[in-house]
Amino acid sequence: MQFILFLAVVLLLVAVFYAKKSTFSKKAKASFFIFLVLLIGVAWWYEAQNRENSETNRLMISAFKQGKTLYCNGREISSATFVFVNGTLSFIANDQNQNDKGIVIDLAACKLEKVK
Repeated sequence: MQFILFLAVVLLLVAVFYAKKSTFSKKAKASFFIFLVLLIGVAWWYEAQNRENSETNRLMISAFKQGKTLYCNGREISSATFVFVNGTLSFIANDQNQNDKGIVIDLAACKLEKVK
C-alpha cells in the first residue's frame, strides 16, 4: 500500500515537471531527476526492510503457536507460559505464569534460537 502511494506521488511530480518543463533549467531538471532516482531507491530499500521484518515476525509467531520456544531478552517464551497479543505484537504472561505477571515483551526483542 505504501509503495502504491509512493508511485502516485512520483507520477504527480513527473506530471508537474512535464507541464512546467519549459520553465526549468537543465540543472534543475538534472537535480529533479537525481532526486527522483534517490527517492525511488529509498522507497525500494524501505519496502525490502519491511518485507524482511514481516517475514521474520511471521516465522516467530508461527513457531510460538506451534509450541516452540522463543528467546527474548534472556527469557524463554512459550505458549505454556505466555500469550501472544496480535494487536501489539507482544507477549504477556498467562494466568499460570505468576512470576512474570505485568511484563510485556515485544516480538522485536525475540529470536528463534538462543543467543550464545
